[in-house]
Amino acid sequence: MFGYAVLPLRKVANVFRGEYITKKSTTKGDIPVILGGQEPAYYINKYNHDGEIVVIARSGVSAGFVSYWNRKIYVTDGFGYEGRNELVTTKYLYYVLKNMEPALNAMKRGAGVPHVSGETLSNVLLLIPALQEQNKIVNILDRFDTLCNDLSEGLPAEIEARRKQYEYYRDKLLSFEELQKK
Repeated sequence: MFGYAVLPLRKVANVFRGEYITKKSTTKGDIPVILGGQEPAYYINKYNHDGEIVVIARSGVSAGFVSYWNRKIYVTDGFGYEGRNELVTTKYLYYVLKNMEPALNAMKRGAGVPHVSGETLSNVLLLIPALQEQNKIVNILDRFDTLCNDLSEGLPAEIEARRKQYEYYRDKLLSFEELQKK
């Protein structure tokens, strides 16, 4: 196995706290508002973050939900994390936190509107391998994600692979080369 460190989230990522906003106080646009659900809540004409970021929903039923963005977004009810490049890539951070999502969701507290605290999240311990290993892991998981979720790439590639597998076994099963040699 490769070497790794166990570090709290606050040591490997810069935190970005979302800014409160309401739909009424904005103008419609094409920038997604990340409120905490699995999909953008709505779209507006301004952003408060541009580039790679992992967002963890802060409150409500989806508190602890993890999403990855690599575009202009407006984070409102959540915490954004950018990997400190010398320690962790943001995409690796996403995969690790997404894998921990049930535990993050279980950290929510409160009776009315449950929430996950920034302090609690900052102390979450993460397994951090060397950057080279992180990149290998991300490449593998990205490929699987594409195969499973991208209908334009994944499904045709899977169909082609199964077609080749079928042709291989069909040819093997129907070649009868050994019978011809006898």
